[in-house]
Amino acid sequence: MDHLKKYITEINDYPKEGIVFKDLNPIYKEPKIWKELMFPLQNLISTKKPDYIAGIESRGFISASALAFKLEIGLITIRKPNKLPGEVIGTNYKLEYGEDRLEIQRNIIEKDSKILLFDDLLATGGTAGAAGNLIKKAGGNLIGYAFLVELTELKGRENLDSNLFLETLIKY
Repeated sequence: MDHLKKYITEINDYPKEGIVFKDLNPIYKEPKIWKELMFPLQNLISTKKPDYIAGIESRGFISASALAFKLEIGLITIRKPNKLPGEVIGTNYKLEYGEDRLEIQRNIIEKDSKILLFDDLLATGGTAGAAGNLIKKAGGNLIGYAFLVELTELKGRENLDSNLFLETLIKY
């Protein structure tokens, strides 16, 4: 998958100084390239047989929704504060460049349903870890994580549950 790195644009000092943002938008606009990236995840996820894919706002929604649609399984959205209607469960967490909060609708997850957590990028693991804890708090059975890109130097894997599977396709 390293050959796909040429489609990922690096933007310096975004969203804050010192951060090198990996922009996947050039992949999304090329259907053949996006399909090449998504096909291994589609195969992996189909073997794990989750009840739902949970996508993290906002870039995680893009591929999570495509995978859920293709595999004919449910999609659960994990959002930033004040974006979901009704009663929500939330958690605060630290980012590599600040703090944030994630929320999920209180009754969206059926108890013990198998959920695969998806996001576009694994950095420090803060966002994915918080989302995983939120899934468990809402009654779901988190079965694993999937990411398109991993920034290995930030050691995000170490901040996630090592008993669950974790798949990334492109490593920096």
